[in-house]
Amino acid sequence: MGKLMSGYVIVLLLLLATPGCATDTGKRAPMTLTGTVRLVGNAPFARIVLTTAGSGGKGVHDYLILGPLQDELRKRYLGQKVSLEGIPCASPTPQFTSCFEPARIVGIGAE
Repeated sequence: MGKLMSGYVIVLLLLLATPGCATDTGKRAPMTLTGTVRLVGNAPFARIVLTTAGSGGKGVHDYLILGPLQDELRKRYLGQKVSLEGIPCASPTPQFTSCFEPARIVGIGAE
């Protein structure tokens, strides 16, 4: 009986500890990204990304764009350089390591 009870206690502790490790307790800080709006992939799986220049102009980085501005960016700003203000998000797909949810467009053709 004692071993059975200690087994339940261990399982209960593991269940309670696991969600604590997986939850994000801090708010993500808003940030501004500047880059070129691009469409990547093939239909019907094409995605809107913001391609930014790497630090010091070396390399590029793609941010998967999610949220309500996604359609406007695709329709009006495809191929243009824009500055977006928003928050980083968890990428829903393994093809992209970074995700961004813009709240507003703060500049068009920005350098």
